[in-house]
Amino acid sequence: MRIVILGGGYAGVICALRLARRTRGQDSITLVSASPSLVDRIRLHQQAAGQDLGKHGLAELLAGSGVTLKIGRVTRIDPRGSLYLGDERLAFEQLVVAIGSRVDVDSVPGVREHAFTLDAASAGELAARLPSIAARGGRLLVIGGGLTGIEGATELAEAHPGLQVTLLSSGELGENLSEAGRTHLYEALRRLGVTVQKGQVRRIQAGSVELADRSLPFDACLWAGGFVVPELVRQSGLPVNSRGQLLVDPCLRVIGHENIHGIGDAAALVEPPSHMLMGCKTAIPMGVQVAENLARLSRGEDPLPFDYVDTAFCISLGRRDGLLQPYRLDGSPTPWLLRGRMGAWLKEQVCRFVVTSLRFERMGLNIVAWRKTGRKLSPVASQQGTLAA
Repeated sequence: MRIVILGGGYAGVICALRLARRTRGQDSITLVSASPSLVDRIRLHQQAAGQDLGKHGLAELLAGSGVTLKIGRVTRIDPRGSLYLGDERLAFEQLVVAIGSRVDVDSVPGVREHAFTLDAASAGELAARLPSIAARGGRLLVIGGGLTGIEGATELAEAHPGLQVTLLSSGELGENLSEAGRTHLYEALRRLGVTVQKGQVRRIQAGSVELADRSLPFDACLWAGGFVVPELVRQSGLPVNSRGQLLVDPCLRVIGHENIHGIGDAAALVEPPSHMLMGCKTAIPMGVQVAENLARLSRGEDPLPFDYVDTAFCISLGRRDGLLQPYRLDGSPTPWLLRGRMGAWLKEQVCRFVVTSLRFERMGLNIVAWRKTGRKLSPVASQQGTLAA
């Protein structure tokens, strides 16, 4: 088979490496990436704080695997069997879409023009600007109370003690944490001097954010308000949800297109209903699952459904503090958690494991595992309901 994997992030790379191991050169596997390097997205708040993250070249990560690497930006997906990189056509029999997500800068007026984000290029620009702002005691406004906003606010407050950091959220922080977890989170924010405010953003202007009842001034604004999938997926005509994620069945096949598979941030399970968070902890298992299913298809076997349940929430609160919140099978947080320096150490090990798992996969060592529900899932998904196109 001619198999093309679109996307050189965590999901795409692990899928390519596992598939190459399983098929042993019997299938043609091509990985297409817009960048020659893997972007270590879970560390971009550290890049914004001025830390050197190093480089992870895709050619080095794939070396010796038998996977063909093609660097280029895909301009069109033809579900009938072609990708287009400008005028160049790349045919496929099986396609894996692992294109990831981007920060949503269009849902609120002014974000694109007046705010930084934790995408790779913008994080680097913010890192260059913050030292001078901190030197004069300037104001950094971080908008978004999810994991990205919390990690960004604490990392930048710790790296630049002179900054006046405000974290603005539309809801309560740490809603997925236990009471002990939320207590520690707020203690860490107070210790780092981060002011927490609530409010719904109407628009961002040069130097200020307009809320429903007031305005907040800033010298720099970091937008952490959520993620969407690049428009390339929606424009392909494949079924997507409101965030542009491909709608996939339990085997991670796109609804109505059994030769196209969606993994990572670019995919959302239709049945059973999925509320999995975007991130590497779901992307990597999805990449492994599709690789195994494609290998089964190559052997004439049926694919297996993807079974996943969240294990824990791991949050960095600067370099010297962190929080690990385990979850029960029903998705509720346990009263037990790790915090402080031990939490920070464990979070760092988790971040290192992500890239390490790719390197081990290339060496033929399978160290990726995840918790499962144990339910017997049907590989056939219902296609009833409304698909947002």
